Amino acid sequence: MTLTLNSPAASAAAPAPTWDPFRVLLEEQRADCLRQRELALAEAATSIPDPVALSRAATLARTIDEIDAALHRIADGAYGACVHCGVAIPTERLEFRPFAAGCVACQSSAR
Repeated sequence: MTLTLNSPAASAAAPAPTWDPFRVLLEEQRADCLRQRELALAEAATSIPDPVALSRAATLARTIDEIDAALHRIADGAYGACVHCGVAIPTERLEFRPFAAGCVACQSSAR
């Protein structure tokens, strides 16, 4: 029996991508962001709050939220697909920004 790429049997036989390396990378990045945020908050906790440290802490908090959302998408089986249009996010984009929620086209139009 020959399978064509469009047949249901061909898609059922194709192995699902494993996101384990990305999950590990995301967990490492999350731990690093938490450490950096703690340092930024410690710098901001002076008698004269440092606005740069406060801004950095806020940016890191947003990044942690994005990482948490990506980890949830892995757990839900939705990781690797654009949350806006559903198209597969290229692996190269995920390697560069593993917590990316959208494809480049959707992220560009959202700005």
